[in-house]
Amino acid sequence: MRGLAVSLALLLSGCGYHFSGAPGDTPFPPDIKTIVVRSAVNNTTMTGIETELTNDLRREFAVGTRLKPVRSDGDVDLRTVISTYEDMPVSYRADGKELSRMGVLKVVCGVNRAGKNETLWKREFSSSHTYIVTDSTEGTLSNRREAISQMIKDLTVRIHSAMYDNF
Repeated sequence: MRGLAVSLALLLSGCGYHFSGAPGDTPFPPDIKTIVVRSAVNNTTMTGIETELTNDLRREFAVGTRLKPVRSDGDVDLRTVISTYEDMPVSYRADGKELSRMGVLKVVCGVNRAGKNETLWKREFSSSHTYIVTDSTEGTLSNRREAISQMIKDLTVRIHSAMYDNF
């Protein structure tokens, strides 16, 4: 059994995998302890998604980060811009009407030192989700809204994780 554990440790050390997440383990410079999650900027025509993204990011940082989220005067600021939302047909019914559509949401995030024009980290993210087109406009719009919420949840987790993995 001990030989198996040693072999596994040697294998993992040589393949690029590593374990992280120890209590004191952080990719940030030691002087960075607090973060302000700024309200997202929405450059799309989809109203309200900036509020949902901002709230989800603040919640994610509140429960799952080693950086303490604060409302103001943080060491760094997380700035998020919803750059595009695209929506396209994916499949059609036999009568030629749309059966499903796919939405694609693109977001750009950056971490800047507070009060300085110094970008410490910047990355673009995208997420997509397919939704059903119904015979009613209200049903289709409701399905699209649910798809957008799912994309935002996906993006929130990925943004938070990426900050710690590749700062």
